[in-house]
Amino acid sequence: MAMRHFFTGPWIKCELLQTWLEKHGIESTIEPVEPITGEPIPLDPEDLDREVRILVPEADFPRAHDLFFTEREGEL
Repeated sequence: MAMRHFFTGPWIKCELLQTWLEKHGIESTIEPVEPITGEPIPLDPEDLDREVRILVPEADFPRAHDLFFTEREGEL
């Protein structure tokens, strides 16, 4: 299954977003990344500010985007 980058941010926020996506039936994966290079690195569970990215299945990306971003576009 092809995965697509959905969001990057601190681990603590992304964990909440992952839970929210799962409540809407969208499976996701958290992948820790090096902030400067964007390369994947091991996750340190003690570092809640560690930069991570959320990946969602390609097929679920449009629905995830609509759920998370569409309502907020008017706020920008």
